Amino acid sequence: MPRAEIDTPCPICGSALLVYLQQSPARLARWDALQRVTVRRGQVLLRVGETPAALWWVEQGLLRASFLDAGGRERSHALYPEQHWLGLPGVPQPSLVTLDALEPSRLCVLPYAALERWHADDPGMAGLLWQGLSTQVQRLTAREQQWLMLDASQRYQRFLLEEPELARRLKQRHLASHLGITDVALSRIRRRLREQGQLSP
Repeated sequence: MPRAEIDTPCPICGSALLVYLQQSPARLARWDALQRVTVRRGQVLLRVGETPAALWWVEQGLLRASFLDAGGRERSHALYPEQHWLGLPGVPQPSLVTLDALEPSRLCVLPYAALERWHADDPGMAGLLWQGLSTQVQRLTAREQQWLMLDASQRYQRFLLEEPELARRLKQRHLASHLGITDVALSRIRRRLREQGQLSP
């Protein structure tokens, strides 16, 4: 996925995580021993106000972080497909978002207690996690920049350019929510872009 706005590559995101784990048989065995959980489509993993006890790594599927506005409408905050981290290292805090699954998903669970033990045995692990999760913050900052600097049509075209596979996987209402617009507005944007020859039928 093109990420031109991210200057520093994540050392333990995507395929880089497997490379890191394979550098040490003990490290890989420790990772393989972690619990895996399956999450059904539509299932809520974490609610606003709940304090998570773990970090998660998305092995398969697609999750979404969202807010509810005053009218009860969902506002998408971020999307987490395969090979993305969920959560923050350090002291667990109550969540400001709801995490739910847009597709059946499989997550690797890294409890904070286990992370502390891992850090004691392998001090570099915590630092790498910080770098990896900082990359997620950079992505959210880039998303905020798009919201402030681009109109809805430009945001849609940027999303298609940067996340073509993800765009195909999302239902229209989830994509519209992610772009901060209504389903109707997204339909109008698509129709106009097709008429202008900027979008395939």
